Amino acid sequence: MGSGMERASERFPELAASIKDRFQDDESFREICRDYAETLEALQRWQASDSPQGAGRIEEYRELAEELEIEIVAALRSTPPRHDA
Repeated sequence: MGSGMERASERFPELAASIKDRFQDDESFREICRDYAETLEALQRWQASDSPQGAGRIEEYRELAEELEIEIVAALRSTPPRHDA
């Protein structure tokens, strides 16, 4: 398990510096990264589960993780929010 920033950096090592910078400056981006880490943790729990619902839940969490990965990359490509003094 790791923080959202760590999990995003593990997934996109080539973007690690940008992830770190954006994570420090953008609350919305931090939330996406936190959601991503929580999704990956839930996915791991379902993968280890013997529940009859496991296969469906695994697919749901994989799809959610993919959607959050797209959001992370999109956020990094967008203009960061401005902080007016």
